[in-house]
Amino acid sequence: MNFKYLLILLATANLSAQKISGTIFSEKHHPVADARIGIENEDTGSITNEEGKYVVDLTGVDKNRILKVDVNGYEPFHMKISDFEALMKYDISLSKKAVEIENVNIIPKKYTQKNFGTRNSKRMYCGYDSQDLKKIFREYAIKIKNERKLKVKKINLNLVYFEIEQPVTLIFDIQKSAGDFPGESVVNETLKLTISKEDILENTVSLDLNDQSIWLSGDFFVSVRASEDFKGRLFLGGNIFAFSKNTYYRNYFGEWKKFSAGEPSINVDVLIEK
Repeated sequence: MNFKYLLILLATANLSAQKISGTIFSEKHHPVADARIGIENEDTGSITNEEGKYVVDLTGVDKNRILKVDVNGYEPFHMKISDFEALMKYDISLSKKAVEIENVNIIPKKYTQKNFGTRNSKRMYCGYDSQDLKKIFREYAIKIKNERKLKVKKINLNLVYFEIEQPVTLIFDIQKSAGDFPGESVVNETLKLTISKEDILENTVSLDLNDQSIWLSGDFFVSVRASEDFKGRLFLGGNIFAFSKNTYYRNYFGEWKKFSAGEPSINVDVLIEK
């Protein structure tokens, strides 16, 4: 084979099969952990580790698609893949998001405690197995229908089965409703819960949000996913064949999808206006 044509073939192969790595930083040059980086509206991507490092596979991806980075508390990053690949380095700096916190005066006896969502811990419904790489970064969500002002106090997961030999981290989010699917996050930081076997009491784990000012007055979604270093097996219960319920799910920046006739055991304790 002509040496010139061999070089052309090697160059073409290099362009069509490329993994890019870098670090995602805050404005103060602190590493940002648990940031999603991937292709907008695709199931392709990665999540940064505790040092903010990532590796994303762009093999065969259309160079006109958009590379996106998203993490609570920071402005999203968007750039066309062809422009991103042309950079000398693939480190990304994120700007802090300005979040307005509503001041709410609670008048005694005007609010009451309630729980919304599903609490079934008898039937295995969905979850995480570190041996199943296709689902390890799957995010599950439920929709809470609401017409009154409320404060989210706690997010609970009801588990059917777990097999974890080391602490694992779960990442939660609370999102506004965008039609019938999750939309913009309403929290200004990553909601993380690290648990060991000893923290699972009566098949339940809870993230306490009493110190957060998370107020909502319309429909909203609550979601959960596993961190990128998850090891083990952890499965939620759920309502199966509950035709009035829906399961919402996605991978990375893939579009949210909906499975009807069931809901995972995610529920929230709230303080709600009477």
